[in-house]
Amino acid sequence: MKRAISLVLLLSAAVWLPAQDIEIDTTTPEGALLHQIGVTENPEEKAMMLEQFIKQYPDHEGVKWVLAQLPPVYVELKQPEKSLEWCEKLLEKVPTDSSSAHSCLKTAEGLEDPELVRKWAVITYKAAKAAVEAPKPEFEYEEDEEEWKQGIEFAKQVGQYAEWSLYNAAVQTQDPDQKIKLYEALKEIKPDSKHLPTLTVQVFLAYQQAGNLEQAVALAERAVAEGQANEDMLLVAADYYLNKKKDTAKTLEYATRLVNYLENAQPPEGVPADAWEKKKKASLGLGYWMMGVSYSTQKKYATADKTLRKALPYIRDNAQLLAGAYFHLGLANYQMGSKSGNAKMLIAARDFFKKCAAINSPFRAQARKNLAAIESQYRFR
Repeated sequence: MKRAISLVLLLSAAVWLPAQDIEIDTTTPEGALLHQIGVTENPEEKAMMLEQFIKQYPDHEGVKWVLAQLPPVYVELKQPEKSLEWCEKLLEKVPTDSSSAHSCLKTAEGLEDPELVRKWAVITYKAAKAAVEAPKPEFEYEEDEEEWKQGIEFAKQVGQYAEWSLYNAAVQTQDPDQKIKLYEALKEIKPDSKHLPTLTVQVFLAYQQAGNLEQAVALAERAVAEGQANEDMLLVAADYYLNKKKDTAKTLEYATRLVNYLENAQPPEGVPADAWEKKKKASLGLGYWMMGVSYSTQKKYATADKTLRKALPYIRDNAQLLAGAYFHLGLANYQMGSKSGNAKMLIAARDFFKKCAAINSPFRAQARKNLAAIESQYRFR
């Protein structure tokens, strides 16, 4: 005699599927195997039978149900890698199954592998998004529609969790390359994620540690546009445009932002006041110095003179910066003095070139030439 059992395929609490009451004929080999799977409690035996069913009956209407059983069975068997392998096969078959994807992401998190977390957070987010955006089914009963609505809300929560998972993994990892990959994955799936600004400083430092200056500067510039930049970002951006790009306007922009930021900045949380004050003064010196050199390059000599004089107290222990400041102060005062006939400015120019020439720096040779030219052209008392 033939027996029939009902196999209900409800794959996910997050995706509403009509209850599929599949009549399983237990007198057939596939029906008997499904029945045996359903009553078997030993996880090793169940895993073996589940895989056997998929291999023998890949086109059977019960395959989705079978696939959904395999990841948790392998978790129970403490084989998380195997569980994730079946997770991928399940989601290929049911790409909107955000509930299973969420469970798989939790499995990946348990392995504490940033690469796996990144992969499964992205997969989970996409599954949740697909579930939310799927067309609304037609409902015969009100309770079915309510169940669908609850599933959509759950899928939204799964998507939010996937975002958080990427963020949390990025915070936790000490590997700069992994931190960058996790940040970029989060930015790709959710460009407006609330977690991105919180990661900005860490990822900026990661780009620097990885030797990726261009990306560090690009991130710094985005942070400036969004009002999230700190003194390190502004300093790196200004230095990049000064020394690498030779872009005077950009150098001046970021150096000015740096100075304005620091003038009112308070010590960051957890940074001792004395350490912050030391860093602040050093950064102010660099900011004023870059501003002054930029103004001098633009031939705005009066502003260059005023700005470089502000830099001097902060850079007195940095011979190379002092040499540059003295050279451009000499140039600015000479240009202003020679045009106006102001003897005090010409004397200041001579003195600044003399100080520059006393320091072993790339400016020394030209400073000596300029000094000799001034002294031969003008008679000083």
